[in-house]
Amino acid sequence: MGLIAAHADDGAGLKRGGNPSDVTISGVSSGAAMAVEYAVAHSGSIVDVGAIAGPAWGCADGSLSQATNTCMCGRHEPDSRIDAARQLAASGKVDSLSPSGKPQSLKHSYVFHSPADATVVAPSARANISFLSSFTGEPPKADWGNSANGSNHAGHGIISPDGNDSCEFTGTETTYVRRCGAEDNAGKMFHAFYDPNSPFDPSKRINDIPETEVWQFNQKPLIEQVKTGASVAPDMVWFTWPWNWWTYKSERRDNLDMAEKGYIYVPPSCRQQGSSCRVHIALHGCKQNPKDFAVKAGYNNWAEQYHVIVVYPALEPTISLSEQLCQLPPVNNAVDELPMKPNPNGCWDWWGYLDPSDKKDRYLTKDSPQIRVIERIIAEVTR
Repeated sequence: MGLIAAHADDGAGLKRGGNPSDVTISGVSSGAAMAVEYAVAHSGSIVDVGAIAGPAWGCADGSLSQATNTCMCGRHEPDSRIDAARQLAASGKVDSLSPSGKPQSLKHSYVFHSPADATVVAPSARANISFLSSFTGEPPKADWGNSANGSNHAGHGIISPDGNDSCEFTGTETTYVRRCGAEDNAGKMFHAFYDPNSPFDPSKRINDIPETEVWQFNQKPLIEQVKTGASVAPDMVWFTWPWNWWTYKSERRDNLDMAEKGYIYVPPSCRQQGSSCRVHIALHGCKQNPKDFAVKAGYNNWAEQYHVIVVYPALEPTISLSEQLCQLPPVNNAVDELPMKPNPNGCWDWWGYLDPSDKKDRYLTKDSPQIRVIERIIAEVTR
């Protein structure tokens, strides 16, 4: 696989010899939803999953209106879709479960959700906690923030000591990496995954990691492997006078809405020949710049402590709509009948915008195009 060299890159690209038996995944917002979807689809190989400010697994049911009205805005109580997950496992569309009905590898999970999040509201997080508890057989480590640093009043996003945005929602957000004192979503999540039986020690966080140590890699060859023969829904419509129109796919949609470049952080102990470090996949959220997320979200500051390579797959940024959607009238379900499926906020495909009408539940399965790209990224990092 080719590599687009970054300033500090050592030329190894994605091939890092990571441990294929110790792969974890997490994300924020739509990245959280995709992380849980990937972990369910590949529960035989993913060992832990983290969801920060994300909606519940399967909540959207392939419907944009339901994704918005129920999963994000909480206008209806979201359900835990545990039966749907088990049915997909029984059909072979996601990894099979053990005879006891539990995943072969997936054991632990972590959920952070601010009760003040007005973009993805708290009932969706509770549904996610219920789902993960039932699916894995073990309740997630649930974190609702705390009053000491104000993280229980945080706006939508991920919280890091290096955050650029204010803790509470202001409407001037640029990165959705928020600063609430020393609150540290990535640090507490890694602690829950890798060292749950000891107290969390924030002094072990490594500060001031140079931006040049976050290297870029070329996602394009992996996207090309997946998109060949994969049918995806159009995202654009063209009108001509008097009343003619047709749909088509933009170049972005043709590439599964994914960017040409992703990012990777390899801590010093994992750069040594013969090292076999853990691997963590971190997925940015809607409206987040992938590079800003890779540099600022806080994962890299704990990578050396836990000997984990952090990989940041990326979507192509696009125009952004206001996240104050929940203050507007409910989204009419007529939107689900539109001939095209846009993705204006650069979200991961957690509600099925890539799926043609005859593949409604594909986004939840191993056949989801973006899940297939992430699978190939993991395969490269663990080579």
